[in-house]
Amino acid sequence: MKIKESDGTIIKVFAIYWFGNETYFYGLPKNYGGLLAYRASQVSIIDPEISFNAIYFENNAKSIQHWALIKEKLLDDILERDDVAYNRFVEILKAEGQIEPDFY
Repeated sequence: MKIKESDGTIIKVFAIYWFGNETYFYGLPKNYGGLLAYRASQVSIIDPEISFNAIYFENNAKSIQHWALIKEKLLDDILERDDVAYNRFVEILKAEGQIEPDFY
């Protein structure tokens, strides 16, 4: 899945979650070092296809997450921009062909 920011930047999405009446995406922008939340009403969806193995997850919000975020317990650390968790997630995404080999 891909979204586009108002400045034209294209971001690959690896989680979708619903909090209250809002839909959010967790995207992986280059050179950020973690996942970043995007409000659906503030971006354009340019590719709606989810092309990764996903898991439904529920805590304080309901979500569809890339499997590694949940099974490898990377989500919280990546949101906190932990380098070890981020590097592990990038390694998995590269191995799956989800991101380019030169992403990071």
